[in-house]
Parts: sequence; structure tokens; C-alpha cells
Amino acid sequence: MACKAPGTGTREDGRETKERIIQAAGPLFARNGYDGTTSKEICQQAGVNIAAVNYHFGSRDGLYVAILEKVQDYLINIDVLKKLARQEGSPRQKLEQFVDYFIDDAFRHNDWHVRVWIRELLHPSPHIHTIITKKGLPKFYIASEILQKALGCDQKDIVFYSSYISLAAPFIITFLAQNSPVLDALPVHYPKEEFIAHLKENFLKTLDALAVKQ
Repeated sequence: MACKAPGTGTREDGRETKERIIQAAGPLFARNGYDGTTSKEICQQAGVNIAAVNYHFGSRDGLYVAILEKVQDYLINIDVLKKLARQEGSPRQKLEQFVDYFIDDAFRHNDWHVRVWIRELLHPSPHIHTIITKKGLPKFYIASEILQKALGCDQKDIVFYSSYISLAAPFIITFLAQNSPVLDALPVHYPKEEFIAHLKENFLKTLDALAVKQ
């Protein structure tokens, strides 16, 4: 299906075409990566011509950045984080809820958004710094404010960052490894939900232990 020439049709048509391109390109980037996905494949999958991609995104790279932004909005939306930071409850309760949000987004919905971000972290594109600065750091700062209050130490203190890494590392490793064939080679396998529950339990135990030491 050919795309209408830029400048024709309604705004609604334009939004639908733009979203269709993203939804077609996302799974391709998830499967083939940034370097392995061509504009031709994207156009064929979306049913548009290259002019439509360039019109809506400027280039294939512009489309990839738009997809990374969509991925970041999907994995713990910043508006959800802001709402969490403002609501009633202790810092520990807020962090527990944050973990629940992350688990639900990152582990229970193994769709193309998750797989695109795993690929991007393992094989960074030239755009990773831009997307982390624009989308990742604002979320990091909100989470850091909550964690600082839970730990009782200043964000400038090295203890804060070492604690941050200690708490986040198990989730990051599990996130990156969840689609790896290496897991199939392990001698023991556990139900996914059971393993996730242990991750959360260990997170809270580690948080309590680190907070006590401050």
C-alpha cells in the first residue's frame, strides 16, 4: 500500500501513518538491531514508501530515535514516576511500588519494546547517549530522590551510588539475560514468577540492610 504524498490527507491520516511505521519498525529493530534493519524492510513491513519515513522522521536514524523514545516511555513512564514520588507513603513503600512497576513492564510483557532496549544496551547505537540524556536521566533523578530518602545519605556520597548499583544490578542482569539462550543451558530452572518474587524480596532486604548502616 503506497503512502499518500506528504502534505495530502488529514492530520489523523498522518498520525496513523507515523504510528504504523513505528509499529512496523519496532519488531524489526528488536529482531535485527540498529545495524541490521534497512529502510527497505521497514517500508515493506509498514506498507509505505521511503518518502513517508523521511517526511515523518527525517531519516531511518530519526525513526530509530523515535522508537527509542517510545521504548523509554514504555519502560517506567516518567509521569508514573512523578506521580509515585508525590503520593503518600514512606520512601521504602515508594521504592517497592517502583520495583512492581518495573517488573510488570520489563519482565511480564516480553514485547518488542523490551527487546529493542536489550539490544540497544548490549550493542549501543550512536544514539544511546542522546536517548539516555533526554529520557533516562530524568527518570534516574526522580528515583534517586526517593532512594536517597530511603537510605538516609546524600546523593553526592559514594555510598549512595554503590548502594544504587547493589540494588539495581540484579534487575539489570536479569533484564538483559531474559531472552538469552544461555539460560536454557543452566542446570536448574525456576518458574519466572517465582524468580521475580525472589528478586523483589532480595531487593527489599538489601535496601533495609543498607539503610540500617547509614
